Amino acid sequence: MGVPALMLLVVAVLALAAPAQAGELITITTPSRHVEPARVAFNGPQQTELRANVLLPDGYDATRRYPVLFLLHGIGDNHLSWARPDRGDIVQTARGLDAIVVMPEAARGFHTNWFNGGRRGDPGWERFYLDELIPLVEQRFPIASGRRNHAIAGLSMGGFGATFLGGQRPDYFGSVATFSGFVQTQRPEVELGVRALGGPDYETIFGPREGPYATGHNPTPLTGNLRHSRLFVAVGNGTAEPGVQSGPAAIAGGGAVEAGLRIQSEEFVTAARGAGIAPVYKPQLGVHDWPYWRRHLRQAIEWGLFEDVAQAPDRWTYRTVAQTGRMWSLSYAFAAPPEQLVDFERTGDVLRGRGAGTVTVRDVATGCDFTAELPFDRAVPPRGCDRLRPLAVRARTTPRRDRTRPHR
Repeated sequence: MGVPALMLLVVAVLALAAPAQAGELITITTPSRHVEPARVAFNGPQQTELRANVLLPDGYDATRRYPVLFLLHGIGDNHLSWARPDRGDIVQTARGLDAIVVMPEAARGFHTNWFNGGRRGDPGWERFYLDELIPLVEQRFPIASGRRNHAIAGLSMGGFGATFLGGQRPDYFGSVATFSGFVQTQRPEVELGVRALGGPDYETIFGPREGPYATGHNPTPLTGNLRHSRLFVAVGNGTAEPGVQSGPAAIAGGGAVEAGLRIQSEEFVTAARGAGIAPVYKPQLGVHDWPYWRRHLRQAIEWGLFEDVAQAPDRWTYRTVAQTGRMWSLSYAFAAPPEQLVDFERTGDVLRGRGAGTVTVRDVATGCDFTAELPFDRAVPPRGCDRLRPLAVRARTTPRRDRTRPHR
């Protein structure tokens, strides 16, 4: 073999032996009108601005479009936690995932506009995430369009956030995954648990435990919002798995927490199935600790975070207590914050609203709108219009699947 050929062979062997290039990890600022950093109790040093860690995939190319995973942290963590090698180790855990991973700050906010005695804000975490963070990420990075290319996942408090926020924007998120999540937040022990885990008073966040605001922020009675989404649920049973390294405190306290969250997950999955959803449920050994959440994320990646989903179904239900928001192709704005849970249901071109209050509903694509007192039945034409019509013909169309794939 000649020298040039030998050199080429050596280069080829070294290239095969070398590890794959790790994705690039960057930090961005995420300003907000709804969350004032000076009034937030952060985990770690006090911050003067909200930030998010972003993992760019191997070989990142700003001229092509990528799927995006919003990955949420737990109540004792911050936007750095998923990236720390001793915690989420996201560079290794998500190695090979051809997507942009956004890991935003949530402090101890539970991704909720805090009830605060009825003020419903200060901080307003859910409005930050849904109205500010998503557009900011799409402006900053080349995100592929279509529900199939947008996923949200999280651990513990972040599992609550993924299921709640995913259900409040089903038009955007096609896949939702929760790892050891607080997904049944009206169980009696949750009030004590939130405080024990370093959170604020339960009623400050959610209002009275049996009240409509708490129900409207509880993922379990809201599972119908996820009917057209792909759903992944992983949780331990409170028993440490032999060979998995966890500290004594995690095995003791984390075991009890995880056992309680196993019960919540069972109730959440049962409610999801009752709503016509077929979640992928992964109950397994484990305590409330990072080695298991890294495993859960790898399982979710293997399950597939960016698969086909219905892009624009013409039959859906949507439940909320938010004053403003978006339900599929329609936005809504109540004249005053709803005092009870509000239910919307679309069947073909008919939209039904049940509850109380005055609401303006707008077709996002056309700008057509109407204002009505609940309860109401109104027609919502699927295409261009001058105004949304009074109830008339009830048409039914077949929902198309979202098969939009990232541009290569």
